[in-house]
Amino acid sequence: MCNEYGQGNTTMTLYNGILLSIAAIAASELLLRLPLMQQFHGLGRASRKSMSTIASKRISDHWKERVLPTYSVQMARCSILFFVLLCVAIAPVALIGLAASGGFAMWLELLMTPAAIALLCGVSLAYIFIRLKFVHV
Repeated sequence: MCNEYGQGNTTMTLYNGILLSIAAIAASELLLRLPLMQQFHGLGRASRKSMSTIASKRISDHWKERVLPTYSVQMARCSILFFVLLCVAIAPVALIGLAASGGFAMWLELLMTPAAIALLCGVSLAYIFIRLKFVHV
């Protein structure tokens, strides 16, 4: 049901708040467990190697032509894997929307509201703080 501005009724209910909190905790746990930072550091390492190779006057152009594609493949692999891992980490937020009242379209609309964004951020930050401070896994 849309209002005169073309927006649906996306009021925050207790049920939706609980679903948002569960989604935030699940996504936060995945962010902590998945090797996202390994891919990020791998991308930075390959970028630094590439830049230092290009800037070096001691390395011949022939060698640069041979080694730079290798660094490019490393950067592409790390970038794609980082993207895939990030999609996996936020998948719970989308999947939990299937159980939301009002359906998936209403869930996506709810996710764009300031209250939902604030709740997701607050629950995620609190969970990560508690998890890193008190639970040693």
